[in-house]
Amino acid sequence: MKHDFTDSELQAQILWSLYQHGKWSEIYTNYDTFKRRLSVVVKNNGKNTEKQVKALVKMRIILPRKNWDTISLNPYYKNTIKQMIKDNLGFEP
Repeated sequence: MKHDFTDSELQAQILWSLYQHGKWSEIYTNYDTFKRRLSVVVKNNGKNTEKQVKALVKMRIILPRKNWDTISLNPYYKNTIKQMIKDNLGFEP
């Protein structure tokens, strides 16, 4: 069922999706496929997800690869990622 997330909740959902699939540094995922996979739970998926991914890239938590064709998590921010997931989604990864 689709849910209308706040900005911080959506960022945590994006991080959780990448975290649970183990997409760290050089192990990346296709960005378009990722958005499609996330559309199962997020309303207004395309624009809102893209906006939040860009915000996470500015914070350097997500690394864009291959001219934005792929994305992955930055391993230097592992503790920050875990804390964002815990604070916004309510469970410990």
